[in-house]
Amino acid sequence: MLKINEIFWSAQGEGLNSGVSSIFVRLAGCSLRCPYCDTRKAWVRGSERSVTQIVSAVSRLMAAYPRSRLVLTGGEPLDQDLGKLVAACRRRRWFTAVETNGLQFQDLPLDWWTVSPKDASSYRVDPRLWEKAGEIKLLATPALDLRVVKRMRGRCAAPIILQPERHDRRRYRRSFDLYRECAAAGVLDVRLGLQLHPVYGIR
Repeated sequence: MLKINEIFWSAQGEGLNSGVSSIFVRLAGCSLRCPYCDTRKAWVRGSERSVTQIVSAVSRLMAAYPRSRLVLTGGEPLDQDLGKLVAACRRRRWFTAVETNGLQFQDLPLDWWTVSPKDASSYRVDPRLWEKAGEIKLLATPALDLRVVKRMRGRCAAPIILQPERHDRRRYRRSFDLYRECAAAGVLDVRLGLQLHPVYGIR
Protein backbone atom coordinates (compact mmCIF):
# COMPACT_ATOMS: atom_id res chain seq x y z
CA MET A 1 0.00 0.00 0.00
CA LEU A 2 1.09 3.54 -0.75
CA LYS A 3 -0.25 6.78 0.71
CA ILE A 4 -1.50 8.87 -2.21
CA ASN A 5 -2.56 12.51 -2.12
CA GLU A 6 -3.99 12.72 -5.64
CA ILE A 7 -3.77 11.35 -9.18
CA PHE A 8 -4.50 13.74 -12.04
CA TRP A 9 -3.61 14.80 -15.58
CA SER A 10 -1.96 18.12 -16.45
CA ALA A 11 0.99 19.59 -18.33
CA GLN A 12 4.43 19.16 -16.80
CA GLY A 13 5.03 22.64 -15.49
CA GLU A 14 8.74 22.64 -14.72
CA GLY A 15 12.14 21.60 -15.98
CA LEU A 16 13.39 20.21 -19.27
CA ASN A 17 10.10 18.41 -19.94
CA SER A 18 8.01 21.52 -19.38
CA GLY A 19 4.79 21.45 -21.38
CA VAL A 20 4.68 17.67 -21.83
CA SER A 21 1.32 15.95 -21.30
CA SER A 22 1.67 14.14 -17.96
CA ILE A 23 -0.27 12.09 -15.44
CA PHE A 24 0.84 12.87 -11.90
CA VAL A 25 0.74 10.44 -9.00
CA ARG A 26 1.28 12.69 -6.00
CA LEU A 27 2.41 10.71 -2.99
CA ALA A 28 1.64 11.99 0.50
CA GLY A 29 4.22 12.84 3.13
CA CYS A 30 7.52 14.70 3.18
CA SER A 31 10.20 14.92 5.84
CA LEU A 32 11.50 18.36 4.77
CA ARG A 33 8.42 20.62 4.80
CA CYS A 34 10.07 23.63 3.19
CA PRO A 35 8.37 26.96 4.04
CA TYR A 36 7.93 27.83 0.33
CA CYS A 37 6.40 24.45 -0.62
CA ASP A 38 3.48 24.80 -3.06
CA THR A 39 2.06 21.32 -2.32
CA ARG A 40 1.66 21.51 1.44
CA LYS A 41 -1.60 19.58 1.24
CA ALA A 42 0.51 16.52 0.39
CA TRP A 43 2.41 16.71 3.68
CA VAL A 44 -0.38 15.04 5.64
CA ARG A 45 -3.42 14.58 3.43
CA GLY A 46 -3.71 11.26 1.60
CA SER A 47 -5.28 7.82 1.50
CA GLU A 48 -3.85 4.31 1.36
CA ARG A 49 -4.12 2.73 -2.09
CA SER A 50 -2.86 -0.55 -3.46
CA VAL A 51 -0.66 -0.72 -6.54
CA THR A 52 -3.62 -2.24 -8.40
CA GLN A 53 -5.81 0.74 -7.47
CA ILE A 54 -3.15 3.24 -8.49
CA VAL A 55 -2.51 1.51 -11.83
CA SER A 56 -6.26 1.38 -12.50
CA ALA A 57 -6.60 5.13 -11.88
CA VAL A 58 -3.61 5.89 -14.09
CA SER A 59 -4.93 3.58 -16.82
CA ARG A 60 -8.20 5.51 -16.97
CA LEU A 61 -6.30 8.76 -17.41
CA MET A 62 -4.00 7.18 -19.99
CA ALA A 63 -7.10 6.21 -21.99
CA ALA A 64 -8.32 9.82 -21.87
CA TYR A 65 -4.87 11.32 -22.54
CA PRO A 66 -2.96 8.70 -24.56
CA ARG A 67 0.84 8.71 -24.68
CA SER A 68 1.13 10.95 -21.62
CA ARG A 69 4.09 10.50 -19.33
CA LEU A 70 3.68 9.29 -15.76
CA VAL A 71 5.28 11.44 -13.06
CA LEU A 72 5.73 10.24 -9.48
CA THR A 73 5.86 13.33 -7.31
CA GLY A 74 4.94 14.54 -3.84
CA GLY A 75 5.40 15.39 -1.12
CA GLU A 76 8.50 13.27 -1.40
CA PRO A 77 7.83 10.08 -3.38
CA LEU A 78 11.02 8.27 -2.34
CA ASP A 79 9.97 8.38 1.31
CA GLN A 80 7.77 5.38 0.33
CA ASP A 81 8.78 2.09 -1.30
CA LEU A 82 8.00 2.52 -5.00
CA GLY A 83 9.43 -0.80 -6.21
CA LYS A 84 6.15 -2.61 -6.92
CA LEU A 85 4.48 0.43 -8.44
CA VAL A 86 7.39 1.14 -10.79
CA ALA A 87 7.55 -2.54 -11.82
CA ALA A 88 3.84 -2.42 -12.69
CA CYS A 89 4.38 0.74 -14.74
CA ARG A 90 7.29 -0.83 -16.60
CA ARG A 91 5.16 -3.86 -17.52
CA ARG A 92 2.73 -1.46 -19.18
CA ARG A 93 5.59 0.37 -20.91
CA TRP A 94 4.61 3.74 -19.47
CA PHE A 95 7.30 6.39 -19.58
CA THR A 96 7.80 6.89 -15.85
CA ALA A 97 9.58 9.79 -14.14
CA VAL A 98 10.20 10.77 -10.53
CA GLU A 99 10.69 14.15 -8.88
CA THR A 100 12.71 13.91 -5.65
CA ASN A 101 14.51 16.16 -3.19
CA GLY A 102 17.44 13.76 -3.37
CA LEU A 103 17.71 12.69 0.26
CA GLN A 104 16.49 9.14 -0.33
CA PHE A 105 17.63 6.56 -2.88
CA GLN A 106 15.85 3.62 -4.45
CA ASP A 107 17.38 1.66 -7.33
CA LEU A 108 14.40 1.95 -9.66
CA PRO A 109 14.25 1.38 -13.45
CA LEU A 110 12.85 4.82 -14.22
CA ASP A 111 12.98 6.70 -17.52
CA TRP A 112 13.66 10.11 -15.98
CA TRP A 113 14.94 11.46 -12.69
CA THR A 114 14.45 15.06 -11.59
CA VAL A 115 16.60 15.78 -8.54
CA SER A 116 15.68 18.96 -6.71
CA PRO A 117 17.93 19.51 -3.64
CA LYS A 118 16.56 21.91 -1.05
CA ASP A 119 18.10 24.46 1.28
CA ALA A 120 16.18 22.87 4.17
CA SER A 121 18.54 19.87 3.90
CA SER A 122 21.63 21.99 3.15
CA TYR A 123 21.39 20.73 -0.44
CA ARG A 124 22.37 17.19 0.57
CA VAL A 125 21.86 14.50 -2.09
CA ASP A 126 22.39 10.75 -1.90
CA PRO A 127 25.52 10.33 -4.07
CA ARG A 128 23.97 7.40 -5.97
CA LEU A 129 21.50 9.80 -7.55
CA TRP A 130 24.06 11.93 -9.36
CA GLU A 131 24.54 9.43 -12.19
CA LYS A 132 20.79 8.92 -12.58
CA ALA A 133 19.72 12.58 -12.68
CA GLY A 134 18.37 13.84 -15.99
CA GLU A 135 18.18 17.34 -14.54
CA ILE A 136 18.99 19.20 -11.34
CA LYS A 137 16.25 21.66 -10.40
CA LEU A 138 17.17 24.39 -7.94
CA LEU A 139 14.74 26.88 -6.45
CA ALA A 140 16.32 30.33 -6.31
CA THR A 141 15.67 30.96 -2.63
CA PRO A 142 17.83 33.46 -0.71
CA ALA A 143 20.00 30.53 0.45
CA LEU A 144 20.93 29.51 -3.10
CA ASP A 145 24.10 31.17 -4.35
CA LEU A 146 26.86 30.67 -6.91
CA ARG A 147 28.86 28.52 -4.50
CA VAL A 148 26.00 25.99 -4.21
CA VAL A 149 25.45 25.90 -7.97
CA LYS A 150 29.16 25.27 -8.57
CA ARG A 151 29.06 22.47 -6.02
CA MET A 152 26.18 20.84 -7.87
CA ARG A 153 27.96 21.20 -11.18
CA GLY A 154 31.04 19.55 -9.75
CA ARG A 155 29.04 16.46 -8.83
CA CYS A 156 26.70 16.01 -11.78
CA ALA A 157 26.79 16.71 -15.52
CA ALA A 158 23.01 17.04 -15.92
CA PRO A 159 21.54 20.44 -16.84
CA ILE A 160 20.88 22.70 -13.85
CA ILE A 161 17.55 24.51 -13.94
CA LEU A 162 17.23 27.70 -11.87
CA GLN A 163 13.61 28.30 -11.00
CA PRO A 164 11.82 31.00 -9.02
CA GLU A 165 10.40 29.77 -5.72
CA ARG A 166 7.13 31.61 -6.38
CA HIS A 167 5.32 33.44 -9.16
CA ASP A 168 6.16 37.09 -8.59
CA ARG A 169 8.42 39.68 -10.18
CA ARG A 170 10.92 39.95 -7.32
CA ARG A 171 11.56 36.20 -7.28
CA TYR A 172 11.91 36.06 -11.05
CA ARG A 173 14.54 38.80 -10.76
CA ARG A 174 16.40 36.83 -8.09
CA SER A 175 16.47 33.79 -10.40
CA PHE A 176 17.74 35.83 -13.32
CA ASP A 177 20.43 37.57 -11.25
CA LEU A 178 21.80 34.21 -10.14
CA TYR A 179 21.58 32.90 -13.70
CA ARG A 180 23.66 35.87 -14.85
CA GLU A 181 26.22 35.19 -12.11
CA CYS A 182 26.53 31.58 -13.28
CA ALA A 183 26.97 32.68 -16.90
CA ALA A 184 29.65 35.22 -15.93
CA ALA A 185 31.46 32.55 -13.90
CA GLY A 186 31.38 30.10 -16.82
CA VAL A 187 29.34 27.45 -15.02
CA LEU A 188 28.34 24.98 -17.71
CA ASP A 189 24.74 24.18 -18.71
CA VAL A 190 22.82 26.30 -16.24
CA ARG A 191 19.40 27.20 -17.59
CA LEU A 192 16.70 29.61 -16.55
CA GLY A 193 13.44 27.90 -15.65
CA LEU A 194 9.81 28.80 -15.19
CA GLN A 195 6.71 27.40 -13.49
CA LEU A 196 3.94 27.10 -16.07
CA HIS A 197 1.19 26.31 -13.58
CA PRO A 198 0.71 29.80 -12.11
CA VAL A 199 1.10 31.36 -15.57
CA TYR A 200 -1.73 29.26 -17.02
CA GLY A 201 -3.73 29.03 -13.82
CA ILE A 202 -3.65 25.23 -13.75
CA ARG A 203 -2.46 22.66 -11.23
